[in-house]
Amino acid sequence: MTTKTELLLIRHGETESNKNYIIQGQTDTDLNAGGIKKAAETAEFLKDYNYDHLYSSDLKRAKKTASFIADNLNLEIKENEKIREIHFGEWEGLSLEQIEEQYPEDMEAWRKDPLTNGPPGGENITQFTARINSFFNEILEKHRGEKLIVVTHGGVIKMFLREILEVNTKSFRQFQIDNTSITELKFYDDDVVLSKLNYLVGENFD
Repeated sequence: MTTKTELLLIRHGETESNKNYIIQGQTDTDLNAGGIKKAAETAEFLKDYNYDHLYSSDLKRAKKTASFIADNLNLEIKENEKIREIHFGEWEGLSLEQIEEQYPEDMEAWRKDPLTNGPPGGENITQFTARINSFFNEILEKHRGEKLIVVTHGGVIKMFLREILEVNTKSFRQFQIDNTSITELKFYDDDVVLSKLNYLVGENFD
C-alpha cells in the first residue's frame, strides 16, 4: 500500500532587509509590521487544516512566523538550525550592488561556480545542500505518512525543490518563493508531486 506524506514549506514573513533588498543570510533579523500581518493571515488560512508536526528554522524571522501557525493549529514548534538560510558570510548586511562593488572577484567566482565557491566566510552551494538535505531526509523518514509544516527561508525552499525535483542546475534561482508563500509537496513512497508553488494567501492571480 502506498504511503502519502505531505509537506508544506512556508517562507517567513517580510523583514526590513527583504523590503530593502539587503542580503540577510543567517543574520537574525525580525519581521516588520507587514511581515507580522501576512504571517498572521497565513496562519489564519491554515487553521482549518490538520497537520501533525511543525518545524522551524531557529532564526527569529522564521520562529515568529511559525508562532502564529503554532497558536492556530495547536502545534509545538520544533526548532532546527539545519534549515537556516544559506550563510552569506561577509556579504550579509549588504545590497547586491554593494557586494558587486566591494567583492567583484568573489562575486564573479560565485556566479560561475557556486557549487564550490562561496561568499567569504560563508557557505557554498554544496555545503548548503548537504545541510538541508540532512534535515529533510531525517524528517521525511521519521514522519512517513504524516502531514508536516516547515517554516524556513527562501533559499532553503528553492534548494530543496532543486534537489527533490532533480532540476539540472548549479544554482537555485529558478524558483520564485515570496515571503509567507506556501509550497506543497506530496510524497508517495519514492515519488514526489509538487502540488502548490509560491501560493500567497489572499493574493490575486496576475
